Amino acid sequence: MQTETNPKPKAKKSHLLVIFTTVFFDLIGFGIIIPLVGIYGRHYGASILQLAVLGSIYSLMQFFFSPIWGRLSDRVGRRPIILMSLAGSVFSYFLFAFADNIPLLIFSRALAGIFAANISTAQAYIADVTEAKDRAKGMGLIGAAFGIGFTLGPPLGGISAAKLGLAAPGIIAGSFCALNLILAYFRLDESLSPAIREKNLANKEHGKSARLAQFETFKRIAKDRSLVLPVVSTFFATFAFSNLEQVFSLLIQSKFALSTEQAGLKSGMVLMWSGILGAVVQGGLIRKLVPKYGEVKLVIVGLFTQGLAMILFSHSPTYGAFFLAAIPLAFGSGLINPSLAALTSKRAADHEQGAVIGVKEGMGSLARIFGPFCGLLAFGLKVQLPFYIGAITVFILALVWIKRETKSFA
Repeated sequence: MQTETNPKPKAKKSHLLVIFTTVFFDLIGFGIIIPLVGIYGRHYGASILQLAVLGSIYSLMQFFFSPIWGRLSDRVGRRPIILMSLAGSVFSYFLFAFADNIPLLIFSRALAGIFAANISTAQAYIADVTEAKDRAKGMGLIGAAFGIGFTLGPPLGGISAAKLGLAAPGIIAGSFCALNLILAYFRLDESLSPAIREKNLANKEHGKSARLAQFETFKRIAKDRSLVLPVVSTFFATFAFSNLEQVFSLLIQSKFALSTEQAGLKSGMVLMWSGILGAVVQGGLIRKLVPKYGEVKLVIVGLFTQGLAMILFSHSPTYGAFFLAAIPLAFGSGLINPSLAALTSKRAADHEQGAVIGVKEGMGSLARIFGPFCGLLAFGLKVQLPFYIGAITVFILALVWIKRETKSFA
């Protein structure tokens, strides 16, 4: 808990605006690239196994490095970690742009995963400058940045690939990230107070190796009944969704016999629509729903809604039907993600926000390692199977929340 000697910095609109724009510009770049990874891999002749590696390597690297960056941000501050991650992302995007074979594509995605520290550190930044009662609203801003980034990114990637060539999306993403680095360097203030940084530097736990510290954070979370479920739920909810992420563009391409460029464009338009809906939910609607219903109930409703959407996606008969199925998918995701982030942050101690949130994001990264492998292999067996796996996973998770959370924490 905060003490009088370690007061929480007063939240200012400028703080939240700067972190919003930082995440927003970075997510535009991410949104440009992510829908193209699978179809680029197929374009350059990747096998199913190579596609799975290409789709998972980003998250594998993020899993190992996100808790490290989160814990390091507890010691040196949020600002230097965010700036470092942006600089590394610039390089990875330009490498992706000019990669013309599978090994280079995989290497570019590995670098991108290593430097993907923005989201967990941005969540810790918001935790630094908001009170617990406003935490979900602050996390919703990150969700809105994510949603808007995915609104603009995928169609921009698809259109640029179709009109300017396959290198164009990577160049544009790298340019956005470079602009973001410049803006953050001049506009992003440090959020973590010097008192807390000094305390963390003096703490013996923070002097241990990052890997050992990460393991001990896992152990502490596992013993905390109120904290373990939202952290573990991040894994299963992300696993369910990532079953679909890497196969969606391939589904569009296979269903309508499209070229790489056209598959990227059509997939991007569906994701743009989904991003618009997600931004509405996470940027505005959740502000009204949280005070009325609470995060726990929103997680449960979101899980059931998302599961229904996954079933609808698997049976969409036409291209237009994907836009209809995107409505409940975006609504469910818009409820789940900021609610889990807020619950995790509110239940974690103030002095280890970065470490705990880093573990939570690491769980999401771990899920994205297994999700694409499972989804791509299942897609090879039956087109609808990845969607069924995702739906069953979130339905079971919703039932767990109903049993364990509604009585004690509603």
